[in-house]
Amino acid sequence: MRRSVAAMPALALACLVAPASTLAQHAYITNEGSSTVSVIDTATNTVIATIPVGSHPQGVAVTPDGSRVYVANEGGLEGVGTVSVISTATNTVTGIPIPVGSLPIGVAVTPDGSRVYVANQGAVEGVGTVSVISTATNTVTGIPIPVGSYPFGLAVTRTAAKSMSPTPSTPPALCR
Repeated sequence: MRRSVAAMPALALACLVAPASTLAQHAYITNEGSSTVSVIDTATNTVIATIPVGSHPQGVAVTPDGSRVYVANEGGLEGVGTVSVISTATNTVTGIPIPVGSLPIGVAVTPDGSRVYVANQGAVEGVGTVSVISTATNTVTGIPIPVGSYPFGLAVTRTAAKSMSPTPSTPPALCR
């Protein structure tokens, strides 16, 4: 499995943003080795919580309203990838992990907060997919979208999120 070490810190850090005029209150950092997420209070730069999540957490993204954090869990040798959902009000995982494709790495939330896109690197070289999660139900919608080899990072454009159908067959712009 190929990974870009330089991209990992950028992928593994997400800040909760209150109104745009204020600074972030918390940062959520995935800890692959301990299968946890550290929560940092950005005012004091101290860890205020450590949250157990699925095996080998990777990417992390925060909903626009700041209420939830979605964490891609790569899985262990079994290769079963999941996404954990953290409530920012309690800094605890809510519900059961959401099963997604094999080796999920990147996570992005649409600007309207209705969907989460997850880049799955795949267990077989050359086979990568993107899973789409409905944030209303925290379930995967449709079948995974086939993309290129080893998808890693992804982003969702504001205009695409406003104009696209909510079906996974017509996803907003994704970057690999």
